[in-house]
Amino acid sequence: MTSPRDTAVSAPQTPVRQWRIRCFRSGDEAAWLELLKAAPDFPYLIFSCSPSLDALRMIIEHPSMDAAHNLWFAEANHRLVGCAELWHDEGRPRSVFKVLVHPGWRRRGLGTELLRRVEQRARSLGGTRLDVMVEQGQSGGRAFLQARRLREVHRCWDMVLATDSDVTPPQWPRGYTIRHFVTGQDEMNSVELENASFRNEWEYAPVQAGEIEGFVRSPSFRPEGVVYAVSQGTVVGECWAWIDNSATAASCHGDIWCLCVHPEHRSRGLGRALLLCGVEWLQKQGVGCISLGVDGANDGAKRLYESVGFRAARTHLWYREEL
Repeated sequence: MTSPRDTAVSAPQTPVRQWRIRCFRSGDEAAWLELLKAAPDFPYLIFSCSPSLDALRMIIEHPSMDAAHNLWFAEANHRLVGCAELWHDEGRPRSVFKVLVHPGWRRRGLGTELLRRVEQRARSLGGTRLDVMVEQGQSGGRAFLQARRLREVHRCWDMVLATDSDVTPPQWPRGYTIRHFVTGQDEMNSVELENASFRNEWEYAPVQAGEIEGFVRSPSFRPEGVVYAVSQGTVVGECWAWIDNSATAASCHGDIWCLCVHPEHRSRGLGRALLLCGVEWLQKQGVGCISLGVDGANDGAKRLYESVGFRAARTHLWYREEL
């Protein structure tokens, strides 16, 4: 069965290739958004946001995205029928990609051609391995990757907390004060804290100032949803709570976008207090549920989230190709 959106881009009746692939051009955003919405079987969250023009802006402006060279679109009949992204930080051997093909244009070789563009570009940038994340339940996407000899190398989870859960108020350890985000002042505080906190995480790519600045410019950003733990005037912990303004009221949910504590201030209950503070704020906003992500190698964080009431809802798998 096809949805009305599936019929918006009609596929040809013959197997002859009728698309062309080009790089991003300013003005593509609306057609790109239409393509993403036409593929509901491909969960496409963008930094915890549903696809929207603002979320696409965050991709285009991200310091790790060179949209003019690393963002491709396949066109047919004056519409977009596929896209591919390559994320690469200069000097790093690892690149990350996404490939999406409109449901009406699959199994025609378009996905393979988009992947080939990604591979060639990654090699030209000095990349030696290419990673992609796919939801465990996406059997078609996993089969596509496995057929091209990508192998599973890592996993992570989305965890969910029902907003009617009985969560205790935060108990702050002695010696810390808390405050909220100040635009124009705290962008670098988050950059420095996150890079110090996550530097030993699996394949962590350092945060850049432009990334935080892009989030702050989003209509979904709320300074009161960011809480900092401060010790002797220095930010040593943070919790970013995020509500996606583009989501419909029925699907509105909150997200703990980032929770971290500086390594020198761990094992004092600070992470739990920050998490509970973020949950408390989101519950007061009336969101339908609260979600967060956790890396498969971070057992300590997963235990913390489970102790508060979060439960694993989805498993995401990382697949890798050696270039």
